[in-house]
Amino acid sequence: MRLSTQMLTGIVGITIISQLVLGMIAYWVLAGVERDHLLRVTRERTAEVAQAIAVPLATGTREQKALERAARLFAPAVDVILLIEGGRIVASTGPLAKEIDLARIPAAVLQPHARDQLVEIDEGRFLVTRQRVPGLDYSLLALQEQRLSREKMIARFGFRSLAFSVILLWVAVWVALMLASSINRKIEQKNRVLRRQVTHDSLTGLPNRALFTEHINAIINLPGEFDNRFMVMVVGIDGYTEITDTLGHDVGEQLLLEMAGRINQAVDQENAVARLEGEKLGVLLTDTDSESGSHSVRQFLDGLDRQVSISGMVLDIRLSIGAALYPTHACDADSLLRYADIALRQARERKAEYLFYDDDADFSSMHRLMLGSELPHAIARGELIAVYQPKMSLATSKVCGLEALVRWEHPREGSIPPTDFIPLAEQSGVIRELTEMMLDQAVHFLHRLHARGHNLDISVNISAHNLRDDKLPEFVEALLTRTGAQARHLCLEITETVMMQDIEQAQRVLERLHRLGVRLSIDDFGTGFSSLSYLNLLPVDEIKIDRSFVTHMLTQESDQAVVNTIIQLAHTLHCQIVAEGVEDEETLALLRTLGCDIAQGYLISPPRAVADLENWLLGSDHKTTAQVVDKP
Repeated sequence: MRLSTQMLTGIVGITIISQLVLGMIAYWVLAGVERDHLLRVTRERTAEVAQAIAVPLATGTREQKALERAARLFAPAVDVILLIEGGRIVASTGPLAKEIDLARIPAAVLQPHARDQLVEIDEGRFLVTRQRVPGLDYSLLALQEQRLSREKMIARFGFRSLAFSVILLWVAVWVALMLASSINRKIEQKNRVLRRQVTHDSLTGLPNRALFTEHINAIINLPGEFDNRFMVMVVGIDGYTEITDTLGHDVGEQLLLEMAGRINQAVDQENAVARLEGEKLGVLLTDTDSESGSHSVRQFLDGLDRQVSISGMVLDIRLSIGAALYPTHACDADSLLRYADIALRQARERKAEYLFYDDDADFSSMHRLMLGSELPHAIARGELIAVYQPKMSLATSKVCGLEALVRWEHPREGSIPPTDFIPLAEQSGVIRELTEMMLDQAVHFLHRLHARGHNLDISVNISAHNLRDDKLPEFVEALLTRTGAQARHLCLEITETVMMQDIEQAQRVLERLHRLGVRLSIDDFGTGFSSLSYLNLLPVDEIKIDRSFVTHMLTQESDQAVVNTIIQLAHTLHCQIVAEGVEDEETLALLRTLGCDIAQGYLISPPRAVADLENWLLGSDHKTTAQVVDKP
């Protein structure tokens, strides 16, 4: 009996001890799980509050008001949330914010780099976590009280030693449920975070293109009894790239954050403003049709304060807007956004503040893209040819030279002028092949003309891309050597604006060409911003007066004065002077009186193809000569 009692006592004792041990282990395990879960949830809620409070703070909303609103929406269960700036509390909210003494919070906890920790405040144990407000000098401090009672946990497991198996099963089930619940909550939280990351912009907190598109389609799919006419705008910040390159990306992000906040406040509709890409923001204005569209855009622009103060600088921001209307322009979100983006590009090209999508202009853009893709193949197939416009010496009234002009003989569209495809050649990078083709045709024709007794000069235009090509002089030298043409009869024309884009590079390339004996001309003189000091340093042999001055010089005294001044300047610099756009005898006579050397225009001859030009030279009574004013 005594042995049985001892055994029973031992069993009971072991059971009790094992229960206590298991209870303590369970307590600490559960306590740790609960604490980690509580800290994780608090941290995620605080991160959402930080995201939500960024835009209101950036747009001037009072700290307390912004904090209370964001906490009420995203973290109502967090006991205390503090807004910290520079190590001090500027706002507070939460169920326990007024019950605890904020002054008793340790100073180390308020420091910017304090880590997540457990602190005691007013006999309470609080988990503390910190989150920075994106793009601003604020941070959030969240305090969540840990309410787990050690005595209750011990009592729960200490007084059930007689039901060991039941308790073990209960504990196992309870732990399993806790873990499953924790995992489920974690997955849900992760899904919410991922959903926000996928559908919202990380900088501004605004919806991104995907959510904006979803919102537009939702409005389109509203039942028929709703008036769902609306307008989609793409708003671009002009000069944004220059601002970020000059002042830094931090300033650019602050500017974007500020303008996003102002636009969001101006519209004041949920999901009606989104960041699409870069500096482009999407805006949705409901109850807007083709008749009220312009008024709505104008009202939107007038309601925005576009003067922004950042880092001690005041920036006057210019916005450009492209707009598309539903259902006038398109009936789906993707097309509306694409058309609004096209309209924005057109507005920037035309220097307009805003433009609505235009079918005809879009067709023009598609046509340009088509030509740009065909251009390299057209050069290879020989569809681009040189035509030549004669130039006449005013001293002898005889043809003295030719200007080579390119034309595209398109198999479907006929003759395409250079203004339609030269910019495409520069954008696509085939301008080098095009220039080399023109030089090759012109120099071979120059050699043939001289062999037939026509002692003429030929001018060929080169672009800014050619001036940046250090291999251009080598190509010209090899071409002159191969054809046997004389370098002094070849003239390369560079527009004034192109030459001034990179004066040092231009000087290096032009001097190398000049040493070959090639003559150099400044085209469209008077339309750019040349410095006379640079002009005197460059190896220029000829100056061409832009046709805009020549055309109106008979009726505009100011244009006549400009022409006269350019002629005197050219002669002072020992340069030959050419007037473009001569179309009547009176203009020709006035140019001769002012001392102009050479005239070019339709009065003398339009541009001619090679065969036509050769017949014209043979059939005309002109004896050709080359009048050259050499620089000393």
